[in-house]
Order: sequence, then structure tokens, then C-alpha cells
Amino acid sequence: MFENEGKWFKGNLHMHTTLSDGRLDPDTARAEYRKAGYDFIAITDHWHLSENIPSKDGSMLEISGVEYDTGDMLHTKVFHILGIGMDRPAFDEEDHNIPPQKIIKAINDAGGIAILAHPSWSLMNPEDIDKCDGIVGAEIFNTVSNMQFGNGRRSDASHYFDLWADNGHLIRPFANDDCHMYTGEWMQSFIMVKAAELTREAIMKSIRNGDFYASQGPEFKAVRRSGDTIAVECKGASKILFLSNCVWDSQRVQDCTNGFARYTFSSIDKYVRIELVSEDGKMAWSAPIAK
Repeated sequence: MFENEGKWFKGNLHMHTTLSDGRLDPDTARAEYRKAGYDFIAITDHWHLSENIPSKDGSMLEISGVEYDTGDMLHTKVFHILGIGMDRPAFDEEDHNIPPQKIIKAINDAGGIAILAHPSWSLMNPEDIDKCDGIVGAEIFNTVSNMQFGNGRRSDASHYFDLWADNGHLIRPFANDDCHMYTGEWMQSFIMVKAAELTREAIMKSIRNGDFYASQGPEFKAVRRSGDTIAVECKGASKILFLSNCVWDSQRVQDCTNGFARYTFSSIDKYVRIELVSEDGKMAWSAPIAK
């Protein structure tokens, strides 16, 4: 993983402004992320597609974005799906009765990539992933869905990724802020993308290829495989977790203060998923790796 040529770029692909249900106007929101050193963002207001704004002279890249939501929480399941990098809106008008598969197809047809948002907050059933063919991944962590922002404890969706992988769905993880109030949920969760350059085309190509990881601070430096052994180099982590369908393994939690750890697939493992944990509890997540 991450062996392609390029540089690392930091981005947030889920945030709201006064154009839907966010507290800050778009100019203020983007300025805050620019000041925080982000390389790219996507403003994803509900049913309102933002613009593609190229990076000039090292400025922050903006990739077009929108969040389509469907379902009424009573009679139909809730799905929120991000459309990133689209050339045009997928729909002419707001309609919360559109099936998720139709939303995903429309995003892809409009030149974008589809990301399933906050499956834990949405209280999805794990098997609902079968209704999401064509996504590039899903949010493993969604900052605003945490307790201090009034959303209980549905920010962490990592359990879904294990259930999905156990059933053969190796879903790539995204971490996003999903800013609304801008009272602490911003600049917390992001993705790191390894791309040839800071352009919409290069960033989206790398995301499609899986050349990214989700993080709140810890860094993956390298993930290499030799036979059934995976070697991980990292920075900013005190512990490293190797998660799989096997319910117990002595290799599961390892000390990582030296920035290195190894894991060997067991005879039971179908996949392994890697999590980095810092001293202060910040996380980073890799995509599941098939045995």
C-alpha cells in the first residue's frame, strides 16, 4: 500500500455551510481549513453541488461536493451519500425518496465518486452495504456524530468495516469532520492521499486507486506484504491494532513506540485491518487487506 510515486496531501471531504444546515458561510469555512494547512476540501451541502476550484500557487484545492440524503427514519432506511468531484449535479431537484443505488449511479455518471456517510449514525444494517454498489468507500469516523456534539456515540463505524470484510466486502475507510456548528468538530478527522500532484484529477485518481488512509493524527509511512506477513511503518502511534474475523489473536494489539510492527495471517483470517492509536487516543485506519 502507498508505494506509488507522489506526495501526501491532507483533506476533508465532508462539511456544511449556510447553503444548507451549516453555521458558517462558505468563504469563512474554507478560510479556516486553509489556515489550518489543509491541502484540499470539498464543501458538501445537502443537495447543493459546490464548485471545483483549482489550486493556484500552492493554495488549497477545492473539489466539488454534495451530500444526498434519502429515507425518512420511520418507513425507509436512512442513507447519506457524498458525491465528490462531479462535473454537474446528479439531480435537478431535491427528492428524499430516491433509492441509494440510484444516487450512487447518478454520482458516478456525473463524473464523481460516491462515499457512504456515517453508517453508524444512520443506523444502517450491515447487509445494507449490498444497496451501495459503486461507492469508493465509507466513513469509518465522522467527527460531528460524537457525544460532545449532541449525537450520542455514533462517530466510530469501525465495527461495520469488520462485519463487511467478514462477508467479503473490503470497504475503504474515510474520516471526515462533517462540520455543522463549527464548535470543535472541525479540523479533527481527515484523509491523507498520496497523489502525483494537487489537482482534482490526481486526487480523485488516487482515491479511486485506494492510495489513501483515514486519520486523526497518526501517520502510516508504509504497509508492505511479504507472503502472509504484513509489515507496518508508522509515526505518532503508541499502539497498533490488527483487526480480523478471528475473535482472538496474540498479535492483535502491539506496542508501536518504535514505529514498526508485523502481523502474520492466521489460518482463520480472511482479512486484516490496521488501526494506529496515539498516546492521547487519536486514530488512523487502513483499508482491509484480503488474505
